[in-house]
Amino acid sequence: MNSKFLVIGVVVVTALALGLGIIIGHFAITKPTHNTSWKHDRLTKSADQRNYQTFIDSIQATNIEINLKDLTSRPHLAGLPEDLESAQVIEQRWITDGLKVTKPKYNVLLSYPDDNNPNRVTLTNSDGTVIFQTAGVEHVYDTTQPKTVNPFIAYTPNGTVSSSKLYYANYGQLEDLQKLASIVGNASLQSSIIIMRYGRIYRGDKVMHAQYFGAIGAILYNDPADYAPFGTTSDQVYDQKWFMPPSGTQRGSSYTSFGDPLTPIYPSTDYMYRVREDSVIFLPKIPAQPIGYGEAQIILQYMQGNEVPVEWRGTLSNVIYRYGGELREASTIEVKIYNRLERKDTYNVIGIMKGEIEPDRYIALGNHR
Repeated sequence: MNSKFLVIGVVVVTALALGLGIIIGHFAITKPTHNTSWKHDRLTKSADQRNYQTFIDSIQATNIEINLKDLTSRPHLAGLPEDLESAQVIEQRWITDGLKVTKPKYNVLLSYPDDNNPNRVTLTNSDGTVIFQTAGVEHVYDTTQPKTVNPFIAYTPNGTVSSSKLYYANYGQLEDLQKLASIVGNASLQSSIIIMRYGRIYRGDKVMHAQYFGAIGAILYNDPADYAPFGTTSDQVYDQKWFMPPSGTQRGSSYTSFGDPLTPIYPSTDYMYRVREDSVIFLPKIPAQPIGYGEAQIILQYMQGNEVPVEWRGTLSNVIYRYGGELREASTIEVKIYNRLERKDTYNVIGIMKGEIEPDRYIALGNHR
């Protein structure tokens, strides 16, 4: 009898719990409203393939061409008058397009080359006679826009270094420097200059790696294997194709952190505390310079030492890629840098398009200007 009552009790309790759960669920679940139905309709409409196609069809290649040409026709290094002009152009276009636009100003420690004294790499023989010297400038293809920025690596220090030892470290990755050191010896890399090709990793890390392994200077170049894969003749590179020509030189920063070096992590506004310039970290301590592969070809021909493995070789003609060491003909290589640091105002341009479904959530898209 007791077992019978126990079973009945369990059934009753289970039924009550189930009923209570149904009642709670009924009142707890949000009922569809006209507003959520509207959101659903908007989302469904936005996903309609016809709307997507309308958007794609509205993109005109001619507009892209005009914008790109307009924004790249003149150099506009951050902090220079052309920088503000390009910011104003984008600001006005976005306002015309219906975006809410802001243009906040920041005062940033920036790096510039010397317009009158180009950075150079020079090869001299034992009596000081110049064997070869880089041009320090690029070939001008459009004579209507002759102004260019002298090749430099931003934030590398000014100064002159020279050595009779030149080593090749592939892409300048940490494992590349480790391999080079294991073959030629750590001691051999001390007070040397290291040449590396662009690619695989950030240029600032390449310079830092060379510095860490004892180099007093660094040279970077674009190897045709990565930047002119179909050949280096005039019909295979710019301005006939889009690949790098022999004088083409990649510029860019060597700063290995983010933002303004004087206000690490924080925005470089007028009221922000700044560290002293001599206390800045994450900046290379050795001079470094980018050169074109046409110039690198000549310099690499003066290198000695064992040949590098296949995976380290580029495609420069008449060059045997070697680990390096003492230069041929008792030559010396010199890197002379005229870079300077200067605090300047620069601007971000921010265009805001308010969302309809979840306006309090942000999707951020950004790029260089």
